[in-house]
Amino acid sequence: MSLLTRPLTYDDLSQMPDDRNRYEIIGGELIVSPSPNRPHQKVAYRLAQLVGLYVDARQLGELYFAPVDVRLSPHNVVEPDLLFIRQDRLGIYGSTGPVEGPPDLVVEIISPSSRVVDRTRKAALYADSGVPEYWVVDPGERQFQLLILTQGQYEALETDDGRFHSTAIPGLIVEPVSLFAGLE
Repeated sequence: MSLLTRPLTYDDLSQMPDDRNRYEIIGGELIVSPSPNRPHQKVAYRLAQLVGLYVDARQLGELYFAPVDVRLSPHNVVEPDLLFIRQDRLGIYGSTGPVEGPPDLVVEIISPSSRVVDRTRKAALYADSGVPEYWVVDPGERQFQLLILTQGQYEALETDDGRFHSTAIPGLIVEPVSLFAGLE
């Protein structure tokens, strides 16, 4: 069977060129995205600082940022912008290879090329794989969405004061106004 007529796997993904593109497999199909733009990178940096410093100070687990492969099944390997794994689950990410299974939190920062995939295909994949919390961050639209897995589906967390309280990282608060401040 040729590469083009069968669902792709992590082994296929590991053969992709190192050309600054992001390669992922969803449902056995190759998804290729270009390098992120500046607002995407700025928001990724701010989130990595906010979440990383918070979880490190409290020894809650570890935060990782792209590129890190996450194998959710043989035909679903993604590369979230940020992911968090609780201290008691760090074994899902060995010293070599991908994260094996769902992280406790996945963050996707929307780029123009990823808008549909991040909001639909990845959201469905993360829910089906049991990722408890999914953040969809759109610098272009200045939107932050915190989704909580409830009975196999994501529900958007609502806020009255413009602040979001993570359930995956107890006590962590995200203020989108600060997150998007000064972006072009």
